[in-house]
Amino acid sequence: MRVNKLQENNQTTFGIKYTNKRAWNKDVLAAFQNSKLLAKVDEKYPNAKVYYTKFSGEESIANSEILHTLMKDIELEKDKLFRWNLSSHFEKFPEKSLIRELKRLTLKDVEAQAAEKLFPIETIPVNYKRNPIKAFFQKIFS
Repeated sequence: MRVNKLQENNQTTFGIKYTNKRAWNKDVLAAFQNSKLLAKVDEKYPNAKVYYTKFSGEESIANSEILHTLMKDIELEKDKLFRWNLSSHFEKFPEKSLIRELKRLTLKDVEAQAAEKLFPIETIPVNYKRNPIKAFFQKIFS
């Protein structure tokens, strides 16, 4: 009987679920996987999820400097959400800061700062004009 070689699981734990793991900075991923925080989260919250998002964009129309923002969200449970975020004009600074923070962060800190709901960092108001023809027909048929 022939048995195919098993694929190695490159995840050090079977507890926490990583979203979009390939997008993670390799140093941040290694720091998170080696942190005491990960072990404690896996122990207490077996269905936890972790999100890593980094994006860059212009700070504002008037100021054309690029701003690099890094967000790390940990969903311990449905109503226990933790967010760490940092923006900087230096591209590598958010990752370095997160790595330092992961060495210090404990599960008690995460639980104490957890919220029931996370909101976007920034909202952009969108103004649109209503189509007068559509409004006319809605008025007739409603």
